Amino acid sequence: MLELSQEFAELGRDMRGDGDNEAALRRIVELCVKHIDGCSFASITSARGRKGTSLAVSDATAALVDSIQYELDEGPCMQAAEQDTSYLAFDLENEVRWPNFAQRTIATTPVRSVLGFRLVAGGPTALNLYAVAPGAFDDEAIDAATILAAHTSGLVALNNAGEQVANLEQALQSNREIGVALGVLMAHHRVTQDQAFALLRVASQNLHRKLRDIAADVVETGALPEHQSGSAALPGDSIAGVPATLPA
Repeated sequence: MLELSQEFAELGRDMRGDGDNEAALRRIVELCVKHIDGCSFASITSARGRKGTSLAVSDATAALVDSIQYELDEGPCMQAAEQDTSYLAFDLENEVRWPNFAQRTIATTPVRSVLGFRLVAGGPTALNLYAVAPGAFDDEAIDAATILAAHTSGLVALNNAGEQVANLEQALQSNREIGVALGVLMAHHRVTQDQAFALLRVASQNLHRKLRDIAADVVETGALPEHQSGSAALPGDSIAGVPATLPA
């Protein structure tokens, strides 16, 4: 456990710096397989709006067992992520709480027992431990897994915080580009800010592209992107006094 604590401390330093957070999460599930007796495969699940995704998997088998739970919306790991508790499937052959999951897992994977821990990580998240033997997780293994899950909660929370910062930075960049694009259109076409935004919005709808991508084109080229006809992407009707078709 001392060795494991030291490895988690190093991962924490990496995730606070400029390290690869996805690689750090993969390292977590690798440590589960390495340090928890009976654990053959491991993963980390995020469940939002009853839709599960894997933040990290130790291998293809863990990914497959995760995907079975996501498809069926059933299983110990999905339930652990969504509820403030942990679940042990001692023997899938005799499991009655998640019968569809148990049947599919037995038919398609070597997994026979599962241990799922809810992670306190700012959202519905679980650490999933999979074993090839029924009843693989004894009291000692569960104790070790509990400590490891506590470490993992902190690191997943760091990862979530990093994603939130990245999303905020992307949103700010998009807002800057939209603001600059509005200025370009207002100056070039002598329209109001509302009219310039309407030009961006309609071009986005007509070309089936995101508004921020249309704005980026305007910033780069100084003009709205064009249809194949060669005219700016506008509808047949005028928009608040703006001509229906602008020159290319």
